[in-house]
Amino acid sequence: MEHRTPFDIVALRVLLAVALSAIALVGVAMAMTDSTRVLHTPPPPDYALGLSEDRSSFEFTGLVDFGLTRDLRQLADTHPKVKRLVLESRGGYIAEARGVVTVLQAKGIATHVEGHCASACALMFVGGATRSVTPDARIGLHGYNLRPDNMYYGMIDPRREMARDRAIYREQKIAEPFVRKLAILPQAPMWYPDHGELRRAGFVTVAP
Repeated sequence: MEHRTPFDIVALRVLLAVALSAIALVGVAMAMTDSTRVLHTPPPPDYALGLSEDRSSFEFTGLVDFGLTRDLRQLADTHPKVKRLVLESRGGYIAEARGVVTVLQAKGIATHVEGHCASACALMFVGGATRSVTPDARIGLHGYNLRPDNMYYGMIDPRREMARDRAIYREQKIAEPFVRKLAILPQAPMWYPDHGELRRAGFVTVAP
């Protein structure tokens, strides 16, 4: 007598085969997608950091951008005898400038400006173990503010950020009247103290 497989078992086997085939196809599709996906990497940092030609100083130019703290720490670890950082920048991300200050303090690195150093760069400058400028150097400072059209408006408190940076200025022995003035500066125009005022405040510590 011929043995027949019940219909429901046959149906289950067919459904199982279809399901397994579908899973295999999905797996192939995912593998193809992963292998052909275009990965969007962030743009490289907009700055240059390296040794001077005579290998006596580190040189930084450009935007105070993400990655600067890491790169400076690695450079200082590689060249532990170099103890001066020359700055040329119109500013950038203040959080990254604070990171640079921690490296300067930990490594005992002096800062020096020959041209223009403003905004976040000025905070980096004040982090130096000693601080010097050439006669033509300009140090620019301004208050903190966010306009309503700024993407961070409502998420960042400018007064709190300024308070954090004023604490760094005080830690670096900047005169209190100078530190208090920073809290009332407008965001624009930039304030460029003359060299005499910078020296009297302790902002510049080495005579030219």
